[in-house]
Amino acid sequence: MASVFQKFGGIRPMAAKLGDVPPSTVKSWHAKRQIPAWRHASILAAAAQHGIDLSISELTTIARDVEDQPQAA
Repeated sequence: MASVFQKFGGIRPMAAKLGDVPPSTVKSWHAKRQIPAWRHASILAAAAQHGIDLSISELTTIARDVEDQPQAA
């Protein structure tokens, strides 16, 4: 499953879609695998506005990026 960041198209595209969030902030969320709870509502609204299927659970438990996941042998 794609991470929240991948669903938005990456760090810079996510920041652009959120409007008021610099890419460096989104990058720190990505590195920590944690997004502050007070940002969740605006992220869900941006996802809905851009046709991105996203749930609150995906913001509270952030999946690893697909390319970061170990491949089955």
